[in-house]
Amino acid sequence: MAYDGELVKMENGRWARFQRCQVYRPGVEDAGETMLLIAVELEERYQRQLDEAADSLAQYRYQGVPVQVRFDSGSQGITLQPEQAVSAPAVH
Repeated sequence: MAYDGELVKMENGRWARFQRCQVYRPGVEDAGETMLLIAVELEERYQRQLDEAADSLAQYRYQGVPVQVRFDSGSQGITLQPEQAVSAPAVH
């Protein structure tokens, strides 16, 4: 099951983002609110960024380095950061 805003790589190798869209039925006054969740293919610049991030992520994971991907909405770019290790509390 997908959620609104989820990024997916489709079978054709292209990236898409799930987006909630309202459906209107012309001529039906009491149709209610019908929503669909559809995958919208991203622009070419995002395709390249996500492919590069996926390649880098795969290389880090192959080397055993845990990393996470973050999207910076301000610059509309993505960064890879080492995952923060959860340290256990010290026992005395």
